[in-house]
Amino acid sequence: MSTREKVLVIGDDTRSFLATVRSLGRQGLEVHVAPFDFRSPALRSRYIHKAHFLPYYLDGGAAWLAAIETLLREYDFKLVIPCDERGLLPLCLHRDSLSARCALAIPSPDTLDTFFDKVKTRELAQACDVAVAPGRMLAPDDTIESIVADIGLPVVIKEPMSYALPELYVRTSTRIVDDREALAAWLSRQDRQAPILFEQKFPGFGAGVSVLCAEGAVLQAFEHVRAHEFNGSGYYRKSAALDPGRLAAVERMVRASRYTGLAMFEFKIDDEGGGWILIEVNARPWGSLPLPVSIGVDFPYRLYRLLVHGEITPAVNYPAGRYCRNLVLDMWQTRMSAAEMTGQPSKLVAHCANWAWGFHRMLLGREHFDTLVLDDPKPGLHELRELVAGRLAAQRRGQPVVARLKQRLGELMAHGDARPVEVLFVCQGNINRSSYAELKAKQLFDGANIRFASAGMLPRNQRPSPAVAIAAAARHGVAMDAHRSRHASATLLEAADLVIAFDQINLDSIAARYPHLVDRIYLLGEADAGSAVDVQILDPEGKDETTFLSTYRRIDVCLAELLPTVSASSEPLQKTISC
Repeated sequence: MSTREKVLVIGDDTRSFLATVRSLGRQGLEVHVAPFDFRSPALRSRYIHKAHFLPYYLDGGAAWLAAIETLLREYDFKLVIPCDERGLLPLCLHRDSLSARCALAIPSPDTLDTFFDKVKTRELAQACDVAVAPGRMLAPDDTIESIVADIGLPVVIKEPMSYALPELYVRTSTRIVDDREALAAWLSRQDRQAPILFEQKFPGFGAGVSVLCAEGAVLQAFEHVRAHEFNGSGYYRKSAALDPGRLAAVERMVRASRYTGLAMFEFKIDDEGGGWILIEVNARPWGSLPLPVSIGVDFPYRLYRLLVHGEITPAVNYPAGRYCRNLVLDMWQTRMSAAEMTGQPSKLVAHCANWAWGFHRMLLGREHFDTLVLDDPKPGLHELRELVAGRLAAQRRGQPVVARLKQRLGELMAHGDARPVEVLFVCQGNINRSSYAELKAKQLFDGANIRFASAGMLPRNQRPSPAVAIAAAARHGVAMDAHRSRHASATLLEAADLVIAFDQINLDSIAARYPHLVDRIYLLGEADAGSAVDVQILDPEGKDETTFLSTYRRIDVCLAELLPTVSASSEPLQKTISC
């Protein structure tokens, strides 16, 4: 039994999560993790002692709560650190019971309410005399003219929270609307009762002031700026000297909220006028965390010392002009930027040359990578291998595509076991494709020793199918009115003899969450692959009825192709196909 103190880190990304794991592991702590994606390159870190499965937080969170209580009881963790809202918000909901077992790196109820709501963050900033972009909330009677008159164009449109229960696993996005036509289209789709924040677009580039705080006092501050930026995000950052004005603004807000923990205050700086505004606050480990950790500002370990041992660690100085790059994401972002320069060869060449020139800083010891580091190279190497090879499921290579699904179903039917063969159809939401396939299969295979079910990989339950799906299904003889979605839990997937998915997104989603189940997953389109260009049956979500009808017709044909495989070991089956 290990005598090292143990910490549980919830997450799996190659930035905040991996930096946190490395920070704690390098100090000799035993780091356990609870990822969402079990194929993440970050899980290759040598500093991870063990990975644990936590169910999604659904329907009141009883299964999640039981699982994490079991972990805390079995491993005696000293601290739990969530690296995004999917892990943080459930901990906050159950802080009273869980905090009795160990320390939780979560904000207090008041600061949670403030810093995880963009509107309340603005209000606190204004009360502390911190500049924010001019803006206001959407009014029920708003028109294009009233919005343009008050805010102007372009306008930044934000939902107050990036994540919120019950849709905990759906991230809201900030959008920028540039013209009246786009604003009119957005207004036509918008629920006027929903809380929406409008802000003027502020020119300039992103910067952040990261802090470790205790009871409203800033113990350590660190500033960075984005070296590359595209569409409001950046994966290449540079350390910068602390700006006295921005630091003072952060200190006022931290003091007013009596905040304890880690946070990154995101600003935007006008590169011409020099003014700046506060954008938002990330009151948890943040994406640029690898940069300060790489140059000696060890935020995660110092947070551990604060929350577990009550140690107030002194501030450390750090060098400006040090860089850190998330190589894969920065390459993707550079490619996207280059795509917008088509037809501008001189600008494109300069853009690519500037990006390539930046790598000289590695030779000077002034640049680090988020994932590829000398003492823990496996996450970075694995990420690069994925980039080169792509995420192709290994079990699908070298196999004759047409025969696999039919062959496997035939093997299961011929097994001679009196127990029904359990077949689970899985798509993303379980409201369009898998729900239809389940009900149609029950019609076609009536009398066969098969039990059909369906589920979706998105963590949502009890959602009805959209009206367009119900109408299209009815024209194919399937009644989907009473169908309600359910999540493809570990229990459902592990109980299935055969999991039938519809596209590569489904395959990736299942493999990411349940990599040990990949051998039982097949695409329905394989049943009719010989007559199709693509074995995928893509999601018709958001499309018109014609697309739904075509999708259901393809599902019908594929199911019909499986009938001979089943009828060879069953009584004559129904073969009614609607077209």
